[in-house]
Amino acid sequence: METSPQTAKTVLLRLWEFLCSLKVAIVLASAAALLIMGGSLVMHYNPRIFGGMEQEIMSEWLPGAWSQAPQLVFWVPLSGLCVILFAINTLCCLIDWLGKISTRWRKTGEYLIHTGFILLTIAYLWGNLAGFRSGPHSIFPGTEIKIPHMPEYTLRLESFTPQLNPQGRPLDMVNQVSLRQNGKTVRQAEVRINHPLIHDGLIILPTSFGQALQGFRFHLPEQGMINLAKGSRLTLANGQILRIRQLLPDARRSGRGQVQQVGDRLGNPAMQIVVQKTDNSTWQGWYFLREGLPTELSEAGILLRPIEPIFKTYSLLTINRDPGDKLALVGSLCLSIGVILAFFSFYRKRARGDRPDV
Repeated sequence: METSPQTAKTVLLRLWEFLCSLKVAIVLASAAALLIMGGSLVMHYNPRIFGGMEQEIMSEWLPGAWSQAPQLVFWVPLSGLCVILFAINTLCCLIDWLGKISTRWRKTGEYLIHTGFILLTIAYLWGNLAGFRSGPHSIFPGTEIKIPHMPEYTLRLESFTPQLNPQGRPLDMVNQVSLRQNGKTVRQAEVRINHPLIHDGLIILPTSFGQALQGFRFHLPEQGMINLAKGSRLTLANGQILRIRQLLPDARRSGRGQVQQVGDRLGNPAMQIVVQKTDNSTWQGWYFLREGLPTELSEAGILLRPIEPIFKTYSLLTINRDPGDKLALVGSLCLSIGVILAFFSFYRKRARGDRPDV
């Protein structure tokens, strides 16, 4: 049995009316809201699953979380599906309005809100498919790192000044940074809390700072105070040469006598020292600063006495990329302008008896 052109036209018309239906919009928006509200409670009681949700884009976070506890994260893709369907419904309404704009121009405010929501949804999907989040990255002043997933870019930290209150808590973190593309500086900026560097979809923002052990200050008879760090070379008064080959902030000896690093924080520091004597013989060994001076150093007259550690401050920067940021900005402007227009046209339309068809 063949379908007549009129019947096919009627079916397509009903399908289009269904896609533009306000009832469908209400159902989808309500379902998304209920799922997100319930999901927020699940997130609160399951930080182990949802703790890293904000540090990764959704396309990277969701597969790992789903493999751990699908019964706790099923609402995330389901609410996302509702939002996407709601955006499709909104797009159909917008297209339908554009076809009748000559008689429905007074609804410009509402449909600017429609446009803004559609653009924000596209921007979010674009960012989760083509963007990334990384960090925080530890960067010392004067050093640079490669931007993850964008090897043509490097970020150099020129200087870093943390601003602290009298209790020592950070108030702000002032970073002078240079962004380079293929070895050429494309941006120089001051990056602070809530003042990121934005370029080519990249968003660079400070999160905190830390301190790493750089060396130790020692007292040495006949030479006074000296600073020793990894790579230091010191000619002693008796003609011997002392070099620091390694510096471990927290170390221990294994059962076989080997020295191993335990962690990056200052705990049981150890230095691997090489001494070249005047007769060209060499001694090499480890000096655990919390223990006594090695006998070999004492006998050689190298009476090192540790005074205090020397730390070097580094900045912690997050480097994210959101290629849909400009689209999101346009969507936000459409939403804002649409809300203002809709607010001032509300009473005018109510006086005219203008009501939506549900």
